[in-house]
Amino acid sequence: MDNTSFAHKSIVRRDAVKPLGRVMIADDNLDHVALMCALLKMEGYDVCGLPSGDAVLAQFEAFAPDVVILDIAMPNMSGYDTARALRAHRTGSQVLLVALTGHHSHSERLMAKIAGFDHHMSKASDPNGLMALIRDYLAGERPVRIHVIPDIPR
Repeated sequence: MDNTSFAHKSIVRRDAVKPLGRVMIADDNLDHVALMCALLKMEGYDVCGLPSGDAVLAQFEAFAPDVVILDIAMPNMSGYDTARALRAHRTGSQVLLVALTGHHSHSERLMAKIAGFDHHMSKASDPNGLMALIRDYLAGERPVRIHVIPDIPR
């Protein structure tokens, strides 16, 4: 057998497990991104970790995530701005958007809802809650989402 021709063939593992879903996570804290990526990969998800909202928008179409997890306080483009841009994208209404942040006030939760987030979670919370949310969403327990921007008096 010619070894040089073998080197050019693709090898497919028959026991490889298909990922449960595709999850994109963005945070300017790269340690947090690495930790969340490791946890999500251990759960069986295909994961794309990014350092900014700009990077999410640049990779969104190519990666085609089912779930996008965003920090709120990122430089250049906040999580709110990124969420609004994703919701304006032709396939952005079909993803689960989760704010995973250190910002917990009532006004920040309202701002997240207005920006188009489906859920607002604390970085300090148990990651099992986030994993359950993602698992339930991808298992088909997807709520009908209607994103309405309320009329805010000026």
